[in-house]
Amino acid sequence: MFEYATLRELLMPIHGVIGLVAILSGVVALSLPKRPSGHPWAGRLFMLSMGLAIAVAAPVVFVGGNLFLMGVGLLVIYHGLVAWRLARLQPPKRRPGPLDRALHPGFAGAFLLFGGYGAWALLEGQGMGVVALVLSTISLGSVWHFRRFMNLDVFEADAWVGEHIRGVAAAFIASLTAFAAATGPRLAPGIPAVVLWLGPTVLLTPLFIWFGRQQEQPGSAADRP
Repeated sequence: MFEYATLRELLMPIHGVIGLVAILSGVVALSLPKRPSGHPWAGRLFMLSMGLAIAVAAPVVFVGGNLFLMGVGLLVIYHGLVAWRLARLQPPKRRPGPLDRALHPGFAGAFLLFGGYGAWALLEGQGMGVVALVLSTISLGSVWHFRRFMNLDVFEADAWVGEHIRGVAAAFIASLTAFAAATGPRLAPGIPAVVLWLGPTVLLTPLFIWFGRQQEQPGSAADRP
């Protein structure tokens, strides 16, 4: 059985490289026009590298008992799955099925547990409990939003595009959060941990909300050659 220090030494450098690939490919996927020529390939690379980064880091996170990183990993997985399924279905071409709808209550339960852990951590005097409470609250809002969208009786044409962008953006922010939390203490030891954990969400969420609305407008950059 590997000890935590050994696992961390073996796996975290690999995780860091794959995580950097995920972040860079996420930037490319979000920047490219939403056409078959480039965006889907960048998106697939983002999803694949994101999944590999989580898989490589999982033994370290579990052995180390880092529930905060587990929670962020759940954020990445949920939003990545929702974005992927919306791109595959493109409603109203294909309607979400029972498995698509089952995603939401399952992850909602996990996010509630994450928030409960944050509340307990705060009561125990751990300031990082704020991180779990903030991220779980945002995630529960996402679950409510995406569940509502996937249960619509009638889907407007191309409405899924904006929802897909929201899912990818949220997965990207969560990935960047994990990257900042894992590497920040070594690269910038003077920055408080709470800032590293919540900084990507505070800085990038308004930008991605604006970007998603721009993509939904007729004649947006995504629609032009």
